[in-house]
Amino acid sequence: MAPGALSCPLERSLSITFRGGRLAPVPSKPRLNLAGLLAAAPTPPESVDWYSRVTAWPMFMNNELGCCTEAMVGHAIQNTSTYGDGATATITDDEMLAAYERVSGYRPGHPETDNGAVLQDVFNDWRKDGVGGHRALAFGEVKVTNRDQIKTAINTFGALGLGLTVTQQMMDDFNAGRGWSRAGGRQLGGHAVVAVGYTPDGVYVVTWGEVVLMTWQVFNRVVEEAWAAILNEWINDSSLADPLGASLYELGEELAGLTGGANPFPLPEPTPTPAPGDGPLVELAGLLRQCWASVEAWLNKHGL
Repeated sequence: MAPGALSCPLERSLSITFRGGRLAPVPSKPRLNLAGLLAAAPTPPESVDWYSRVTAWPMFMNNELGCCTEAMVGHAIQNTSTYGDGATATITDDEMLAAYERVSGYRPGHPETDNGAVLQDVFNDWRKDGVGGHRALAFGEVKVTNRDQIKTAINTFGALGLGLTVTQQMMDDFNAGRGWSRAGGRQLGGHAVVAVGYTPDGVYVVTWGEVVLMTWQVFNRVVEEAWAAILNEWINDSSLADPLGASLYELGEELAGLTGGANPFPLPEPTPTPAPGDGPLVELAGLLRQCWASVEAWLNKHGL
């Protein structure tokens, strides 16, 4: 049975005391919208699993500090490197902590400075400075009320950062080894998790070192923001030849206009023009070869 399945409660040796770590988003901040890019992506399957091959998920000190936003980054690096590069890359607590200090202003030994961070700021720092030597190429917002976009983003990029509000029932169920099928009780505060899969029943997220199934009903009630990062660990140079290549370049142009930096994605090479006299069958054969090359690269990249 999949980790976090609702019908399989687990005994936890460690009870987590909730520490709010995600601050409210700032709507006035400019951001990329990934709706256009996601519209160009293949239709997502009914279920996706980008987590089973990861053997251990660190706590990343989120049982001690309100660093859930950076723990989310660490978990995303784990799963995307596992399924993209073929080997799990795990940052250290010190590397996570350095990023948390940089973004939030936290100072070790001064608990009054442990106030959490804005998720968009965390993604932007991940893009500019990197976390543990891992940088996001680009990132953008995904509409939380559009389930097709949510599923496509998880399927296409391997991970999706979610900003949500944890309730008392959610906290009680986690500590009892159950998934998130209830969201009643008082609101405890903001939290960040990474979505690493989904089924018709809900979304699989990583939090406090565990994979937990959050039902779609709970998702609709508590998730307030979603961000997808495009990571080197997930897409390599060969993948830019797939159908997302042109859309990635266009997204990179938007990013360059927003930040004043360079486009992180190369312009895909144009499709060769058939020579005069080439018949429709020759053109079709060339098109089929290109399509198969893209499909084969995609399958190889994801170990399928």
